[in-house]
Amino acid sequence: MIQGEKSMDIERHTVVSQSNKLAVRLFPARCATPYPAPVILLCHGFFGIQDLLLPVFADLFAQNGYTAVTFDYRGFGDSGGETGRIVPEQQINDIIAVLEWCKNRPDIDVKRIALWGTSLGGCHVMEVAVRHPEVKCIISQMGFADGEQLVTGDMGHDEKKRFLNTMARMERKKRQLGKELFVPINKVMTDEESRVFFEKNKNNYPALDIKVPYMTVWEAIQYRPAAAAEKVTQPTLMIFAQNDKVIALEYGLAFYQAVAAEKKCYIQPKAGHYDLFAGKHFSQVAERQLHWLREYL
Repeated sequence: MIQGEKSMDIERHTVVSQSNKLAVRLFPARCATPYPAPVILLCHGFFGIQDLLLPVFADLFAQNGYTAVTFDYRGFGDSGGETGRIVPEQQINDIIAVLEWCKNRPDIDVKRIALWGTSLGGCHVMEVAVRHPEVKCIISQMGFADGEQLVTGDMGHDEKKRFLNTMARMERKKRQLGKELFVPINKVMTDEESRVFFEKNKNNYPALDIKVPYMTVWEAIQYRPAAAAEKVTQPTLMIFAQNDKVIALEYGLAFYQAVAAEKKCYIQPKAGHYDLFAGKHFSQVAERQLHWLREYL
């Protein structure tokens, strides 16, 4: 940790991950709870920032006696690093850096640490848990088993072949010449639900209005979260949205099936990818997550 400040009960800190300064926020447990308190480390998804979506869950957990920690991955939000680049291994290292910072705080019970991730973050937490068996339990929302399936699942055979060949050529060009294409976030979104969501929010959250490497798609194609899920030993709760158009339910259930540890699955009826953060969908999902935490954390 380099620096920290407190504002309206939310502490703001900086944590270093491989020379990148990460913006971190800590939501202290706000009801009677043992000292030191259990902690939940929240990890957001594709192109996410901690200002958006995560606060509602962080606040929920803090109100129920858990310290909650959110952060921005390198290159996003208030964190340093190359803007807009998503490399799963780098983001996993960012989570680990914040996890280690949590473990060094005297107000956090190192024997009661939970990982919580949504979308891409719901995939990353599995690999972090494999590398850090001291993590006690996991909550993964709307993750996926296989990046290539996620990106190309709706393509026909010939279309997929052409697309993968194009991406491979772009990757070689980047490697050989150091040149690549940067585009607005919406240009790498493959689903209308995400395009609408980001377009709606970028005016209120300027950190979303950035250009990102188109090769982010290639990084996603190479990612196989199911491989980590097979090695996880911690109790794992997976949450999915029935009408998810970003990560199809079948891709999520394949991820769930890969988990070899004690596990439970809940599918929120009639919910889309971003519906779990507000209204009745949030309330119903939150109830199940709190029940899981009371039992396993």
